[in-house]
Amino acid sequence: MKEDLYIYDILSDIYKGESYGERALGRSRAKGAFVTRTVYGVLERDTHYEYVIGKLVQKRPKPYAVILLKMGFYMLDYMDSVPDYAAVNRILDCAQELGKGAIKGFLNAVFQRYLKDGVKLPKSPAEKLSVTASVPLWIVNKYISQYGWERAEEFLCREPFTKQHIRHNARRTTHAELGKMLEIAGVGYEDSGLGYFVDWGEKLYSLFKQGYMTMQSLTSMKCCRMAEVADGDNVLDTCSAPGGKAIYLGELADIKVTCCDIHEHRVELIKAYAGRMGADNLEYKVCDCAVEPFKPVYDVVLCDVPCSGLGVAASKPDIYLSRKREDLTALSQKQSAILNNAAGAVKNGGKIIYSTCTTLKEENFDVVSEFLRTHINFDLEFSNQFLPDGKGEEGFYAAVLRRKQ
Repeated sequence: MKEDLYIYDILSDIYKGESYGERALGRSRAKGAFVTRTVYGVLERDTHYEYVIGKLVQKRPKPYAVILLKMGFYMLDYMDSVPDYAAVNRILDCAQELGKGAIKGFLNAVFQRYLKDGVKLPKSPAEKLSVTASVPLWIVNKYISQYGWERAEEFLCREPFTKQHIRHNARRTTHAELGKMLEIAGVGYEDSGLGYFVDWGEKLYSLFKQGYMTMQSLTSMKCCRMAEVADGDNVLDTCSAPGGKAIYLGELADIKVTCCDIHEHRVELIKAYAGRMGADNLEYKVCDCAVEPFKPVYDVVLCDVPCSGLGVAASKPDIYLSRKREDLTALSQKQSAILNNAAGAVKNGGKIIYSTCTTLKEENFDVVSEFLRTHINFDLEFSNQFLPDGKGEEGFYAAVLRRKQ
């Protein structure tokens, strides 16, 4: 089936690193519900299926065979509408279409063994949690160390929340009016208070393109509201692309926002986003905010720094593929450099909002604690780690740092 070839091609690009995860996942959404569900499902269960393959196969197969096996395992485990024999045949046909017919016997043998015997889970509690939750073991061990067993198990084993969060564009409509537009369009929704949880689909494209609404996570919006911007504020967004937080801040009050990013093409993304939303109170700057010599002229500086992104892994399941334990040192150094440099941009009495979409202490509390140790002219007004709740709240950290008068 063409659907299976689409699934294979998208997964192949993601596993080879030839396509940004979000872009590739966007391709899956364009191909329909079955393709989307399978692509997301395989990625969500990747750690689990790596373990399964290791138990069922003595020698690791070629990358193309690994992808086909994971596709088959997911269909067998979760696609109730596809009988087991049909799921196996689909994968064998897909292998034939890819010119890999020689491995059909191997694939079939692995699937039959899986259906007959399954695999035994590890005896070690941490390893068992890693396999059942499908989260890399090094991350599981970090969560157990930081949050304790019960809390780590609770949020790692939650079912992923699959709905998208959208909000109204305050320049063009209101929260209530957007709700009416959704009803007219025949889109079901759940009111979050700041926006709506919806199943993304074609019925929303027109409202999106016309700039009546946009996608923005509830946690992102809450982080922006912590800034408590007021009319006349001068705001700096140090790591702005793709621009969601800057544009939303500009709707909360009559302010000016300077949007920065180290890459010119990403600044162009902010401009395009602002154009769709009619945001005319933004300025743009291509620079490295870890070293740029800012003057202390800003009332609010937003440091939504690059991070491991583990707090949003439920909605971006490819994150676990690209994150390695050794990445954390370089990330925390970059985060500290951006935060330290931002201190020079804040007016006396102004504030920094430091935020990440991760759940690891070394990227959050540790970075802020070190900043406060070396910047005695700042006070900590707020600091909290938010964990995924399975109801639309993703994992993120936020701290408010006030420069003394």
